[in-house]
Amino acid sequence: MIELNDAAVTINYDTTINVIGGLRDCSVIFKAIESHFSHKDTPKDLISGRNEFNLRTERSRTRIERAINRSFLIFKNNDHRNLIQSLIMGNVLLPEKDLILFWQFALSNRLFREISSKVFIKVYFSGRSSLSKDDIIAYLKEFLSQNKQLNLKWSENTINTLSTKYLNLMTKLNFLEGVRIKSFRHIRTSAEALVLFLYFARLHDPENSNILKNDILPLSFVTPEDLRERLKKLSLKGYFNMNFNGLTLNIELTHSFKGICDVLFNRP
Repeated sequence: MIELNDAAVTINYDTTINVIGGLRDCSVIFKAIESHFSHKDTPKDLISGRNEFNLRTERSRTRIERAINRSFLIFKNNDHRNLIQSLIMGNVLLPEKDLILFWQFALSNRLFREISSKVFIKVYFSGRSSLSKDDIIAYLKEFLSQNKQLNLKWSENTINTLSTKYLNLMTKLNFLEGVRIKSFRHIRTSAEALVLFLYFARLHDPENSNILKNDILPLSFVTPEDLRERLKKLSLKGYFNMNFNGLTLNIELTHSFKGICDVLFNRP
């Protein structure tokens, strides 16, 4: 088993989306995460040793292994690690697992997080039925023009590839469907998934208990109008405590990051 990866989540912008979006499906990501927590296996054994990703060259295998480690096996702390281990190794079924991968990648990769919150979610809630590559290209070009100090020398080809691979990944996560035209699938965040989201939100912004001010809130796929009532019902079940004073909606987590999976999925 690989030791705890204490590396800080990516604060710079990179193009790891291109690698992850090129994977044939997301089941291989689940396998890689499971192998990370196994006493008998490792992601390196899975990817480079047995080549279960069916990659032609050693260079490709190394590239994928590095991207998986950076995207899904980086943990902010032991609480984060315990949460992912409990969820991936526990009795969690789709679509929760798709959302878990989505939230985990959003925590570790700044570019994926910002495209998701500022493009995908924005268009999803706008009432449009589909998301185009042009939407993402336009966002990336505007982002580059407004952040020249970052010195991101992304070519037209890089921007085009990022847009394509992002759409591919969201299709493999079952948030989009279609080949040429990528239409939105209806995404209903279950009660269990919404509780889990609160834990990911706290990991993203540990000093802020006001969920309304957490900048990954859009990634919950719950509108602000529905959020309060849904959380109120869940708090009454003892999953967490909440306090709303008209301006702030403070959440107090009442279960450990390690134990929340058992509470949600294995309760009799």
